[in-house]
Amino acid sequence: MAFSGRSSGRDSRRGQAAKEERSLFPLLALVVIAACIGLWTIGAKIYQDQMAVYDSYTAVRQAVSGDTFFEGVSVDGIPLGGMTFEEAQAQFSGREQLAADAFSLTVQYGEKRWRITSEEVSVFSDAQTVLRRAFAVGRTGTLEERYTQIMRVKAEGAAFETGFDYDRSAIRELADIIADSLDREAKDASLDAFDVVNKTFTFTKEESGAQTDRTQLEQDILAALDAYDYDRVVVPVVSEVKPGRTLSMLTGRFGLIASYTTKTTKDQDRNTNIALSAAALNGRVVLPGETLSFNECTGKRTGEKGYREAGAIAGGVLVDDTGGGVCQTSSTLFNAVVRADLEIVKRSAHSWPSSYVEKGEDATVNWPSLDFVFRNNKEFPVFVVAWYANQEVTIEIHGLLLENGMTIDLDSKTVKTIKPSDEILYTLDESLPEGTRQFGRTKRTGYVVDTYKVYKDSEGNEISRSKLWTTNYPASQKEILYH
Repeated sequence: MAFSGRSSGRDSRRGQAAKEERSLFPLLALVVIAACIGLWTIGAKIYQDQMAVYDSYTAVRQAVSGDTFFEGVSVDGIPLGGMTFEEAQAQFSGREQLAADAFSLTVQYGEKRWRITSEEVSVFSDAQTVLRRAFAVGRTGTLEERYTQIMRVKAEGAAFETGFDYDRSAIRELADIIADSLDREAKDASLDAFDVVNKTFTFTKEESGAQTDRTQLEQDILAALDAYDYDRVVVPVVSEVKPGRTLSMLTGRFGLIASYTTKTTKDQDRNTNIALSAAALNGRVVLPGETLSFNECTGKRTGEKGYREAGAIAGGVLVDDTGGGVCQTSSTLFNAVVRADLEIVKRSAHSWPSSYVEKGEDATVNWPSLDFVFRNNKEFPVFVVAWYANQEVTIEIHGLLLENGMTIDLDSKTVKTIKPSDEILYTLDESLPEGTRQFGRTKRTGYVVDTYKVYKDSEGNEISRSKLWTTNYPASQKEILYH
């Protein structure tokens, strides 16, 4: 009895557990079903979102993948949306030729006129470049950036303008040609001539010049072309160029710069030679930078020219020579030239001092070895006036006067006296007949002389001085030539 009782209790508990399991099953099923429904709903939402993204992506791809201009793009006011690039090109074909055919511009200054056409200046349209820029709208950047740009252009528009360019180098050359015909150099007043007889000057009056603003002319031509204003008359800007020197600046500034006169002897032959050499100098013009040579002016002094035999120094000995005495003319010229402040190029002293000028102020000449040469180191020509009369030779230098009435003089100082030897020098001269003796050099005292160029103001007061040179006159002892 006891066994059966325990069995009955266990069965009762099993039954109760079974009932509990049966009551939990519907609840779990409901939970699973609900979970499945939730997962399905989420999956459906994801699918719907993905489909929406796909549809949007497809729409964007379709929007940006066209091979035509996008809506809202225009060139020169012509809507190009929906056109292919080739169709748009056809819209602008022929414009360049039309512009070239119509291109004709006038440049005028006073009575002068110039026509500038496409025959001289090539025309280039930028339509192709502008169309490429317009076609590029919506075709750069990421897909989203392109789409955003396309939508914005569709709403707001994107307008482009074409234009023309020109052969600028040709325009520059034409501007230079026009300017060259208008430009004129200013001419300074200048010394025109000198009348040797009347000793008067004539001058050429100054002339103003003209200068064209070439850059402005080029810019004005381009501005008219860019504006298609082919009826415009372009007027060059021409400025007056003032001359640097006027007639009033020259008037009163020319005249006798310096003059020098030396006294001659009564020797008619010698005076004839002096007169001939002075006449050879008279009227000579020396331009700025040029030189004057005494020997070139006179040429070789010959009897055919009228020169006579007269005393001359040769080899330190006084001899008769054709043209003797012309050294007085060259020395007189030297004194006038140095007082005119001209540059001395070549000068030689005699073997001993001359009687007609101060020591250190002579200039000997001898054809063709010794010459006196000076250079015109001034801005204007100088003119030489020379003549002989009444045992005097005078040489004048005419031209631009020295500043502020200044004059120039020479001051020569003997710094050393050299006494000759008292011994007689005997010199063999095989050109003499055998057994012959004759005098050679004369006994003469030597000198060393410093010559100064002295500048004086208009009242004759010394302003400054500069050493011109040192002249050496060698001493000579008495000489006997023999054979």
